[in-house]
Amino acid sequence: MTAGHDGAGVEPAAGTTGDSPRRVASRAAIYTAGSAAPAVASLVVIPLITRLLSQREYDVVALGTVVVQVGVILVALGMGAAITREYILGEAGARGARGLVVQSSLISVLVAGLALALGPLWGPAVLGRPWDAALALAVVASLGGGVVIVVQAYLRGAERPVPFVLLAAGGTLVGPAVGLVVVLLGQRTGTAYLAALAAGYVLSALAGVAVTLRSGPRDTSWVGLRRALRLGAPTVPHQIAIYVAIAGLVVVADRLLDAGGTANIVLTLGAGATVLTGALNNAWAPLIYKEPPATRHARLTSTTRVILRVVGALVAAVCLAAPLLVQIASPPTYDHEAMVPAVVLASFSAVASVYYLASSHLILVRGRTGVLSVSTPAAVGLGIVAAVLAAPVWGLVAVGASYAVMYLLLALFTTVAQAVLVDRPWRPPLAPVTLAVVVACAAAAVLLPTATGWWTVLRAAVALLAAAVLLAPLRTALRR
Repeated sequence: MTAGHDGAGVEPAAGTTGDSPRRVASRAAIYTAGSAAPAVASLVVIPLITRLLSQREYDVVALGTVVVQVGVILVALGMGAAITREYILGEAGARGARGLVVQSSLISVLVAGLALALGPLWGPAVLGRPWDAALALAVVASLGGGVVIVVQAYLRGAERPVPFVLLAAGGTLVGPAVGLVVVLLGQRTGTAYLAALAAGYVLSALAGVAVTLRSGPRDTSWVGLRRALRLGAPTVPHQIAIYVAIAGLVVVADRLLDAGGTANIVLTLGAGATVLTGALNNAWAPLIYKEPPATRHARLTSTTRVILRVVGALVAAVCLAAPLLVQIASPPTYDHEAMVPAVVLASFSAVASVYYLASSHLILVRGRTGVLSVSTPAAVGLGIVAAVLAAPVWGLVAVGASYAVMYLLLALFTTVAQAVLVDRPWRPPLAPVTLAVVVACAAAAVLLPTATGWWTVLRAAVALLAAAVLLAPLRTALRR
């Protein structure tokens, strides 16, 4: 039986018409839309909820959100990567992946239950506030989010992007929307908002498990579970380090520059393009996993070039739009002149993230994820050290540059790791045209005046020219 299938039929092999560039592009577009929708929704919900709740109650929401963001990583135990890999490369294929969804969901319930039981101990010690219903609801939301992650991993392996996106919408769109309605109806507390958020995640998790159970028979075994945990658990420090990257730099800016809020805006805008790389990766990773070993490197090189062009066009747009973005995101009391170059430098993280993801595909295929538990925290730690050393001299520019440094180091470390771990090292493509266009747009973004009017039109024209240069060749590739 072919891995990843139930034996009912044989799907086209990788590299055939079943995995044509047009088909991959269409799946990537769905993943991208699903990833962008929550970000757009947050831009609508957050300004409203901050005005409807008192500052004290919004602090409860903010803290609960942090618990959810870290909690979903801990509850899922990194099983997402293991499940996708099992579906495509594992001996049990789709049956084994479905079995792992059930097993990891039960483990998530145990982990979340333990967190709830020990909440009165770790809550005050870690968060500096008494354990209450709001924090308990945040843990419940983490449980739902963790289960959604493992179900989405199965759907990613099965190449089912539509239910993948619908599950994501349950927690990231429906929950906040219902919470906003609850607050509007008079329950103006952070606890009420978090209750709606938890309900959205839990309902999404139940729907996801139901979809998985209805998809076909399951194979469950302790051997398969142990193998999945050995592959997935080392990615937990990796995922947490990625999350801590922005938080750590915000703390540095707050302590050294008294500009934590400004740094948070800068990094949020600068890191926006990495959302695209993460969305594209949902279609990219299964494509590389499915490729036969003899042609995997060639497919990885060609797809890396394509994704670099797409991401490069977005980075160029972010750079040139930086003056407008910072004006929209913050009032005139903020130092917009200092924020613009910081956003530009931070946006380079997206380009580096493409190389990091490309090398990590080979590491995951090899099943040696332990290196990620060291390389990512090391890259983030060195980036924070660089910010501490440079911020007193360069200010916000150092903060933005340090974020890019983190991803550059991460790309370097993963590239070296795959060269050591895989049988035949992969050489990343340089993509000189893409890099030259991105650097030129970054320079133009900093050098052109930030005044509105015709200067804004000129910036838009440069962004469109960059997109034309980078994306025009892709039309030929998709048509072919």
